[in-house]
Amino acid sequence: MSGIELRDETLSVDRALNQLDELAIAFSDILDQVGIEHVYIAGYVSILAGRARSTEDVDVLIEPIDEATADTLTTHLEAENFWGPAMPLSSLYSMLENGDPVWVAPTDQITPHLEVKTVRDEFDQASLSQAITAQIGSTSIPIGPLELQIAYKLHLGAQKDIEDAVHLYTLFEETLSAARLERWAQRLDVEAEYERLTQA
Repeated sequence: MSGIELRDETLSVDRALNQLDELAIAFSDILDQVGIEHVYIAGYVSILAGRARSTEDVDVLIEPIDEATADTLTTHLEAENFWGPAMPLSSLYSMLENGDPVWVAPTDQITPHLEVKTVRDEFDQASLSQAITAQIGSTSIPIGPLELQIAYKLHLGAQKDIEDAVHLYTLFEETLSAARLERWAQRLDVEAEYERLTQA
């Protein structure tokens, strides 16, 4: 675990890139070109931080975008050989506008894929506005603040989510902000679960 460190709002990951990292980095580059604010959240953050588990998707939140921006994004994605495994990329705007996630993957690949969603609530907004940096080798991508990721995983409550929360908390306990963690646990109504986590 010595290759993973959280310091000054930066998660440094010193290891070879895996398929999920390459997918996240490539998509991040495209979003940056189009000028779309985004942040990686959920299971991928735990995997990035060294948790050994499989996942079929990489969750990414983006700021709300208008139709013209969605069309520009679609053009860029198609030019970089991405497609929509669940629906054509041409329906990207209407899907996001409807609150539905959009799957994006390299052409002819179904898994792993990106699951793209627009910011919908205060927790999504906080992940986006308070994003920290994940430095993977020489590349960086934005990820959700770990305190919120942990509290949200406790809120979701499935076994893999609890295990993700335990992994992140155990690994970064020394460098996490207890005050922020407690505040998110309170906002998400998981204070009892958070207390159990701290005493485990």
